[in-house]
Amino acid sequence: MDPETTLALIGLRRQMPTAPVHTLIRTAQQRGLVDGEQYLAESTVWRLLKREGLMQPTEPGPVDRRRFEAELPNDLWQSDVMHGPTVSAEQKNRKAFLIAFIDDMSRLCCHAQFYLSENLNSYLDALRQALLTRGLPRKLYVDNGPAFRSFHLHQITASLGIALIHAKPYHPQGKGKIERFFRTVRCDFLPGVRAKTLDDLNLALDCWLRDLYHRREHTSTGQSPLARYASHCECVRAAPKDLSDHFRQQGPAAASLKTAPSLWLAVLFEAPIALIGKQITLFYHPHDPAHVEARFDGQSCGLLTAVDLNVNCRVKRENGNLKIDSQPRPLSSGQLCFGLKEEN
Repeated sequence: MDPETTLALIGLRRQMPTAPVHTLIRTAQQRGLVDGEQYLAESTVWRLLKREGLMQPTEPGPVDRRRFEAELPNDLWQSDVMHGPTVSAEQKNRKAFLIAFIDDMSRLCCHAQFYLSENLNSYLDALRQALLTRGLPRKLYVDNGPAFRSFHLHQITASLGIALIHAKPYHPQGKGKIERFFRTVRCDFLPGVRAKTLDDLNLALDCWLRDLYHRREHTSTGQSPLARYASHCECVRAAPKDLSDHFRQQGPAAASLKTAPSLWLAVLFEAPIALIGKQITLFYHPHDPAHVEARFDGQSCGLLTAVDLNVNCRVKRENGNLKIDSQPRPLSSGQLCFGLKEEN
């Protein structure tokens, strides 16, 4: 390499001490510090920087980590999933997963339950029970798993006014309280459990939480979790009465361009005539497709009703108005018109 290229690479290296060699070469070419048509081998540039003492690994500085604690109950919940024991389910042995929620201030377990899966449906079921039992938290601190990153969970927490916070990847120190709870479950609860089914395991867990964990003194706070949580219970926000509506799934749907019905979940629904040709949003529970709410521009259009083809057969349009023909159909005289011979 010519002296100008050498000096340019050395100067750029001092500006970018941690950049990889290939990034350094590309940046030098983009900035016009070296000839863009000149081929620079990474091994050659690496030996140059090594000779100049510019390839020494930079040691990371000290990380500022501080112990923290929420000021009031339900200010912050920590949540995670733990791999549990094997139980008998569906005529075979399956692993159970413990989904738990811990109040950061009091260390109270807002809800904990074993499931056969750690998917989104299991997590949402545990979250719903935690909200019904202990009210609404202001912040929910979770990991970066697929269930915690789902768009549906973001929608639920946003509609309830809960800030969803994700831990920094590869830094589990921030979730120390929930990890310490899981350690207590492994060391104090699981060794004494002889449950063979999932229901028996959850029943034993509820008894352990109610009679032992919540009532004994916590080493960090000097109080029992239940007493510390109840000392400021006036700050707890109760869950809304329509909590189940906040857990509904959302999906777009388009009303037909010429007719009002809208197809969703393999069911044909009647949408209001004003929504013909418009893109609407449907709110529904997968287990209850009969109750579907339609919204347009953020405004509710009410619940949709399933299409009744027999009723639609009697609908008439007169001057733009709909009218249902309620007149009974004329009945025949009882004489069949088939097979009659003509009389001469």
